Amino acid sequence: MNWSNYHSHNFFCDGRSSMEEFVRFAISKNVKKYGFSSHAPLPFDTFWNMKLSDFDDYISEFKRLNEKYKDEIELYLGLEIDYIHNFSEIQNNIYPCTDLNYLIGSIHYLDKLSTDDFWTIDGNFNDFSAGLNQLYDGDIRMAVERFFEISKFMLHKGGFDIIGHIDKIALNGSKCQGFDLNESWYKNLMGETLECVKQTGIIVEINTKSLIDKGFTYPNECFFPVINDLQIPIVVNSDCHYPTSIIDGFEPTFKKLKEVGFKSMNQLINGLWQPVEFNEKGLLF
Repeated sequence: MNWSNYHSHNFFCDGRSSMEEFVRFAISKNVKKYGFSSHAPLPFDTFWNMKLSDFDDYISEFKRLNEKYKDEIELYLGLEIDYIHNFSEIQNNIYPCTDLNYLIGSIHYLDKLSTDDFWTIDGNFNDFSAGLNQLYDGDIRMAVERFFEISKFMLHKGGFDIIGHIDKIALNGSKCQGFDLNESWYKNLMGETLECVKQTGIIVEINTKSLIDKGFTYPNECFFPVINDLQIPIVVNSDCHYPTSIIDGFEPTFKKLKEVGFKSMNQLINGLWQPVEFNEKGLLF
């Protein structure tokens, strides 16, 4: 069985091991194409984003590993870049993207709190709840609507290849009263966002990070048929922060995608994203 993974984190951001350790594990797990996608530098410091001062070292270490392991695995260099509405774009002048093979556009932050910090939807629930109460009077539906509104702004602006964890707000949102992804209002928001993805040609990431410990993917598997019907290109990534989780959740996710009717997913081949067939045991290349 052959795998790929283009969404991963390492010591240059909030990952828990070196780039080289991830490469070694990837090779041992039959990963044929592996991409680094550290959290890109932001105009402010966080504990999970790469520091701008480390950016050149990130590129240099990739080049060293790419040469060292060129006969064992295909390595790619990317970034996961935060879109913060009216503050930080995917395409910006903070760092050059000329040496990168691909970009993942993600939303972790919504609006500003009274502290002048941005509210993150991807933190501990206590902070999530406090921000929800301050910004949206505790109304999770209002926050979800805002999340998808900003997602569509990001998609229309473009400049990236993959949209990361498209419904990540469900991680904390599902713990709030009034949240139900089976409700028509939520399905409509997801449907509108996926229609926007279709128009832009951007790849939807099937993110397996939370499948093993929490039981769901991003997007939730209930939206797999919609994505397939719209013929939106996909790629399966584990968003791994530990080398041991490089292919976590891949087999059940590949199986589910096949059951829904997907026949291929996109892979980087000769610098271009191209469809590759797969079955429940992996990619067919």
